[in-house]
Amino acid sequence: MANVVTPLIISCFVILVYIASILTYSIVFIGSKNPFDQSLQLDSERYNQMATGINYIYQTDVGKSTQTVLLNGMNFSQNQFLLFYDTTPFASKGHVAVTFPCNEEDPSKPSFQILSGRAPDLFTVPLGYIQNISSVPSMCVFHGQFGFGDPITDLALKYTGEGSIALKGPYSVVVSGLESFIPKEKSFEELQHAQLATHQ
Repeated sequence: MANVVTPLIISCFVILVYIASILTYSIVFIGSKNPFDQSLQLDSERYNQMATGINYIYQTDVGKSTQTVLLNGMNFSQNQFLLFYDTTPFASKGHVAVTFPCNEEDPSKPSFQILSGRAPDLFTVPLGYIQNISSVPSMCVFHGQFGFGDPITDLALKYTGEGSIALKGPYSVVVSGLESFIPKEKSFEELQHAQLATHQ
């Protein structure tokens, strides 16, 4: 019995010495704040840097949402696009995942673009290719994120391939809205609505 108790007592003693040394270090070298408080403070500062960028006023979450747009049966000519997401006047942050036919020359390069912005100013969203769940050549899966920078109210799907394409498979766009807020500056659409209202 003594052989079992002795290592246990030694282990407890070593743990207590270790805790005491950490507390002593935090008081002497770091000050009154312990490392855990400092870590929380750094996380908070990092969040504030991300969440208080240019043109961003945090109001409140207006609800996390997921929207799926089925593309089966749609036809596109080169440079035609489908506007599939509009949150005006709220700007959104979130994630988008898409499935469509693979580019025959290089499956990792999509034949479609996801455009994001505040209409009429839309820009290309960088898309990552998910090879593990793609089925070349019939279906390729891509994903990207939007809104972690300038405010985003609109998302569109644009065909960039040659000629025209008919989507006959189970293709789709899935948008997950993670956070919404009111931007400082009004969008073109809001300004246009206000202008039209004054002429009625």
